[in-house]
Amino acid sequence: MEEEDHVHDFTFPKSDVYNTLRWQKKEIRSGREYDLYNQMDSGLVIIHEYVMMNCRPCITAGKGLEKIVSSMRKLYPGRIRYFQTVYEDETNAATMKKWVKENGFTPDAVFIKGAEEVKFYGGMGMPTILVLGGGKRHKGYYRRLGYSPRDNGVIIKAVRRALDLSVNKFEAAEK
Repeated sequence: MEEEDHVHDFTFPKSDVYNTLRWQKKEIRSGREYDLYNQMDSGLVIIHEYVMMNCRPCITAGKGLEKIVSSMRKLYPGRIRYFQTVYEDETNAATMKKWVKENGFTPDAVFIKGAEEVKFYGGMGMPTILVLGGGKRHKGYYRRLGYSPRDNGVIIKAVRRALDLSVNKFEAAEK
């Protein structure tokens, strides 16, 4: 076989770990300022759902994610946060607060103006769901456009992986 006839077909494993987008926002219920990277730097893992008003799959996902968050918090107290953000920049705070309340959700933080983030993560999937962590590495471990209850196991696995790779400032000081 001649060199010109030879093909190098190198393949590299596709990583499910991805870079995240830093944002700073006010939570619409408390007015508290949040910085995504500060949350991750402290060792937290964030399950983040980008939602659309009048979206039944977003409500179904929210209910499923709240069950995941509740069970994971029992196993990892103080390490899990659940955020909901409206996927676009048009919905106002009052409408988003009403949607959260009417659907019985209890996220740690609720935000509006999520268009830039949704674009960064690949678009709106009714809903778009992320698992973010990795400490100061600021990485994502799950990203999906859409939701099905059969995704719960994969989401839980991503949360565990993010927890394993999220060294918080207190653990770092002990080493």
